[in-house]
Amino acid sequence: MAFTRIDHIGILVPDLETAKQVYVDGMGLSIDEHRSPWPQGRPGTFDGVTSVDVQIGEMYLEISKPNSPDTPAGQFVAGRSGMYYISLASTDIAADLGMLQSRGVKLEGNGRTNGPLFLDPETTQGLRIQITREQNYYVHPFYRGEGLITGMAHVGVACRSAEEARHLWADVFGLREDKSMERGLEPAQDRDPNRAAGDPVHLLEFPIGGTVLEVSVPTTTESGTARLVAQRAPLVSVYHHICPFAPNVHALMDRAKAAGLQQVGSISPREVNPRATAWLHPRTAAGVLTEVWNRNPGSEHRHGQL
Repeated sequence: MAFTRIDHIGILVPDLETAKQVYVDGMGLSIDEHRSPWPQGRPGTFDGVTSVDVQIGEMYLEISKPNSPDTPAGQFVAGRSGMYYISLASTDIAADLGMLQSRGVKLEGNGRTNGPLFLDPETTQGLRIQITREQNYYVHPFYRGEGLITGMAHVGVACRSAEEARHLWADVFGLREDKSMERGLEPAQDRDPNRAAGDPVHLLEFPIGGTVLEVSVPTTTESGTARLVAQRAPLVSVYHHICPFAPNVHALMDRAKAAGLQQVGSISPREVNPRATAWLHPRTAAGVLTEVWNRNPGSEHRHGQL
């Protein structure tokens, strides 16, 4: 038994045209019309939604619109668009579910036990998490987009404490923390110069498949992450952002802004620093705060070296 990777990320929007405007026009990705014909889409992996799949590396974004305002998905979109859940691929759902239940996790409602199934957010620190069967799906190259984005560097979660984050991801789900990537508690002179000073956080990383769950724990009470945790994480944690990997961040951002996506802050010119991190405002990116970067894994993440 094992959780092998993040199978997909569920994003809720009021209409599927948003998926095309943000992820196809804005980021050069492609809707996998083999699995989810455009524009009609397909039934989602949970009840009451219609979805399209947008491939990013080994995973995909399941962009869904609620079919009724009276469902939980409809009620979510009535408040805001955004990231609704992550789906973890399992090689043995029955065994992994048994493991999780032995550690206090419950199924949501009368969920199916042969997958895909949702875990009760009350027992997963407020995060909606789906478990699905590992299918080793291989997307046809025709649906891989234009190459501006080649994978998912990480998925960001905000949490009120490092101890609670480690309990969920290490003790309950059995992921191994990459201790070499813990950062944010260093003396000021040793901190990554590329990280925004206005959002001080303690960062933990839990690799899963070809990506990472990056947990941000605010170290002050005034930062944007601290306010998000205070307002939207009554049960400890909340989804924070996604971070696609773009070999050329500057080219990706040029396209995104031309399509109407709003950049947050600025990035240095490519001739000054070819390694870059940029942010897209959730208001124009399907309700999802989106980080885009091309920094390599390992020590270059931590120290911001070229």
